[in-house]
Amino acid sequence: MKKRIFPLLAVTLLAFWGGPWVVAQEEAPAGKPEVKDEVAKPETLSGTISMVLTEQKLVVVVSSTKVPYNFKVTGGTRIKIGGKKAKLADLAGQTNKTASVKFLPLRSGNVARSIEVSE
Repeated sequence: MKKRIFPLLAVTLLAFWGGPWVVAQEEAPAGKPEVKDEVAKPETLSGTISMVLTEQKLVVVVSSTKVPYNFKVTGGTRIKIGGKKAKLADLAGQTNKTASVKFLPLRSGNVARSIEVSE
């Protein structure tokens, strides 16, 4: 009788304590990191550059409806002025000029993928 109770008890405990752990591991596929911060698909906005804060790596663009949008600039942000590659510091001299910003709207803020200023 004791020989049958121990394996039955072990299987029962494994089902209660080990089962949820096994299910939780199956939900997240290995090799593919979860993107928790992504809210929507990439978008594009055209407007006028209002402000460039180089130390904060921030660009403010005002849309045609006069709504200001903040964009975080990262190392992966491509910046072009008049079709030529540029840096964030170069944007500081481009206030009041028309720009097109491709960005990713995230919960933590809009991240600019590319900024193109037309001359």
